[in-house]
Amino acid sequence: MDNMTTLRNEYLDDRQIDSLETMSLEEYKYHVKADHFLFVEGHGFLVDDFTGRPFAKSQEQLDIFIAYLQEIREKMPKHDKRYR
Repeated sequence: MDNMTTLRNEYLDDRQIDSLETMSLEEYKYHVKADHFLFVEGHGFLVDDFTGRPFAKSQEQLDIFIAYLQEIREKMPKHDKRYR
């Protein structure tokens, strides 16, 4: 196992994040609200919790990011097949 995989697994274990394939909608909602995926850091940047990679540094950039997510939303299944 390479170092990045080890670090990722430790991160996921620390936050008790399971696979998206097995995670319930309630668990997913918890992790989103707990800032385990993205959060706004001290300088006001929206960043990835694991890597610290910034996604947006202003509301204008966030609006562009949200618009992009809305576009790609149509490529995804409407429902988790486990909950039909």
